[in-house]
Amino acid sequence: MKILLLAHRVPFPPDKGEKIRAYHELRSLAEKHTIDLFAFAEQSEENEARRGLRGLCRRIELRQLGHTGAYLRAARNLAAGKPFTTGFFYSKPFAEQVRRALASERYDLIFVYCSAMAQYVPQPAPAPVVIDFVDSDAAKWGQYARVASFPKSWIYKREARIFGDYERKLAAMSAFGIVSTPLEAEAIDPQHRWNLRVLENGVAVPATVELAQVPPGIRSLSPYVVFVGQMDYLPNVDAAEYFAREILPRVRASHPEINFLIVGRNPAPRVRKLATHPGVVVTGAVPEIWPYLESAVAAVAPFRICQGVQNKILEALAIGLPVVSTSRPARAIGATDGETLLVADTPEEFARCVVNLLDDPDARARFARGREFVRRRFDWDTNLDRLERWLCELGGERAMRAGVEQNAAAR
Repeated sequence: MKILLLAHRVPFPPDKGEKIRAYHELRSLAEKHTIDLFAFAEQSEENEARRGLRGLCRRIELRQLGHTGAYLRAARNLAAGKPFTTGFFYSKPFAEQVRRALASERYDLIFVYCSAMAQYVPQPAPAPVVIDFVDSDAAKWGQYARVASFPKSWIYKREARIFGDYERKLAAMSAFGIVSTPLEAEAIDPQHRWNLRVLENGVAVPATVELAQVPPGIRSLSPYVVFVGQMDYLPNVDAAEYFAREILPRVRASHPEINFLIVGRNPAPRVRKLATHPGVVVTGAVPEIWPYLESAVAAVAPFRICQGVQNKILEALAIGLPVVSTSRPARAIGATDGETLLVADTPEEFARCVVNLLDDPDARARFARGREFVRRRFDWDTNLDRLERWLCELGGERAMRAGVEQNAAAR
């Protein structure tokens, strides 16, 4: 098939959640199909992205979004009663590029990665449309509204309502939609009226982890628990603050030697400020996360705002590292409390779980079973084979309908 792929972020390098999933989908589709990629990219990543994706795509069209213009368009949509998310991701030159491509090429499929990019597909669409929502942006805005102060809380609550209507509209117009977990399907389509399918993520683990890659200054901070993520992203910022302020002091009351490492690029000012707390270390960007995970006592995932799959949990489980998580991200991946990982939803419970792992090496060893859990459910190739079957079924159905229409016309 000839596929037009629209993505809100260029999927290379695959170095954070939204780009990792998009990259693996693109890689899998490119094995059997011809891909034309249209995506937004930062100027700093454009050359690397073109080099990294050249062998996977027949055509690569990248355009910078421009943050100032994006925020102005979002504000205009807000004033007009439209989703500000679609305003943020709208570009007239990008729309014209897509329009010309659709006019000059006969695509068999339009694959939309991220719901905000569906605005570039004309209606009626010239080919079947598949949308990977990944997760529900509307539900995310609803969670933001609950933790924000006015007027942001009002803006986020409004976006949750309007964008929820938009997501349901997209689900109705697509051949089928894709989400990362059953929880996201329920959030978008609670009445199960449309064809939403769950395509779980995967995790790629290096064959070996070189502990020597960990800077000696970090090794000297052992024992430590670790949180990994893009540290200017609000759910990650909130989780790091929650652990540093409300959980870590309870752990250090009985284990004053324990440290909390926050590992990830672009730490927001709120995150950098946490480094003033006893036992908190903010690393910023690191070349590889695996050595930091391998050297930890446990990974923590204390999310109060959470949509979709947290790859950081899968990565920790994949190397047999114990994980302590709040309920929602654990439910999203189908993990069992006490078997796959530990679940805690209050600061007291969370601290108690961490202390138990510190006190009981045998308990830490029991969670090595996380490797098998990840291997069984979160293998990229296995999960993406499912996507290929769905697309082949869609292609077959379309060919059958075309044949029926031709026979009817001939009669």
